[in-house]
Amino acid sequence: MTLRRRLVVAVAALAVVLLVAGVSILLVQRAFLMGRLDAQLAGLAANPRALLLASQRAPAAGAGSLSDVYVGRMGSAGRLTTVLAPDTDPDLVPDVARGESIPTPTGRGTVSGTTAQVRVLTVSLANGRAEAVIAVPTTSADIATRRLAATLTVVGLVVAAIVGLLLWWVDRLGLRPIAQMTEAADAITAGDTTRRVPPGRPGTEAARLGEALNTMIAASTATNERMRRFVADASHELRTPLTTLGGYAALHRSRPPGPLDDEGRADVDDAMRRIGDEAGRMRRLVDGLLDLTGLEGADGLDLGPVDLGPLLHDVASDLRVVAPDREVSLDAPDSFVVTADRDRVTQAVVGLTSNAVRHTPAGTPVSVRVLTRPGWVRVQVADSGPGVPAEHLPHLTERFYRVDRSRSSGSGGSGLGLAVVDAIARAHGGGLSVSSEPGRGSTFSLDLPVTPAS
Repeated sequence: MTLRRRLVVAVAALAVVLLVAGVSILLVQRAFLMGRLDAQLAGLAANPRALLLASQRAPAAGAGSLSDVYVGRMGSAGRLTTVLAPDTDPDLVPDVARGESIPTPTGRGTVSGTTAQVRVLTVSLANGRAEAVIAVPTTSADIATRRLAATLTVVGLVVAAIVGLLLWWVDRLGLRPIAQMTEAADAITAGDTTRRVPPGRPGTEAARLGEALNTMIAASTATNERMRRFVADASHELRTPLTTLGGYAALHRSRPPGPLDDEGRADVDDAMRRIGDEAGRMRRLVDGLLDLTGLEGADGLDLGPVDLGPLLHDVASDLRVVAPDREVSLDAPDSFVVTADRDRVTQAVVGLTSNAVRHTPAGTPVSVRVLTRPGWVRVQVADSGPGVPAEHLPHLTERFYRVDRSRSSGSGGSGLGLAVVDAIARAHGGGLSVSSEPGRGSTFSLDLPVTPAS
């Protein structure tokens, strides 16, 4: 059962309860009023002879306490004679049959007068040859009952209108948006990835839920698109070395059997070298993918105290050995301890320095320096190379992204270097940023918290 149907059933049940309660109140009130009239009749019937005498004197005395009471005398012949009638209805005669005995108060109609209903009883007189007929009009009780019924009806209509407005309000701001979200989710599940939840009324939970759902859908769509692009790029990157390996294997199988001369050995040696190079490229690509996968897990880091001073000094020294034609400068404190994964931080800094060497002309200087601010440390790797056009900067950390699309992975890296550095930074609770100006070089900044986020 849907939430809307449950709400309708609950409101219908509440309406039935309120209706039953209203009718019960009306019946109880009428019973109370009738009980008062019956008690009045019982009091009057306690001494019928005195009542008849008082009734005969009442018109001359000006009504008094018997102004709303009917008193009659029924003789042995069964004829009813009016002794006293209510001031408001002097022609009142209750509907009592000839010789009928009514020992308890009973509701009856009338045969004359303006009153429609009375409560009536009969009491035998002392001589036993006549009866006193005593009646009280139910007009006041009927009027009070009708007023109560009208009041309950008005209150019920007002409550129904309020409940209807509340239902409309809840449906418009709550149930209807949820139904739209369900419909959008079903459409997305069916494959319509362009479907979104309509915006709800600002400030409502449904609007915030719709925004969160749209954000989740957009993130999921972007993730799926990145995954699709990643699979396509990875397939493309692996296809090239695999094709090369297959080509050299086919070439080797096509050679005639027998001993090789010097030229044949040279060809085989060259083929083996090329096969080794392609296998190395595939290994680096797989290692990069494994690094990215490992950094996405909750236990991807082995945290501990790391002194950045000696670490950066070692990285700069290794870079001077690898690239002796470059001037490598280091501006860092002798000691600065952070909580991090030493191997991952080293991998990230080496990735930035290697990227600077790979994408700048020979002899281009590379500088490494450390900047600190409360709670954070920034490791900057800067070069004076050709720089990166502004339109490429937001995409540098994407997997397999290359500024020069015409350049194959054989003349560059695997396309995962900066993606791995960015993943390492984010795993520590930091980030990677880049600033570049074409013709004046690039600066890559690795931000790490002094105490990483848990």
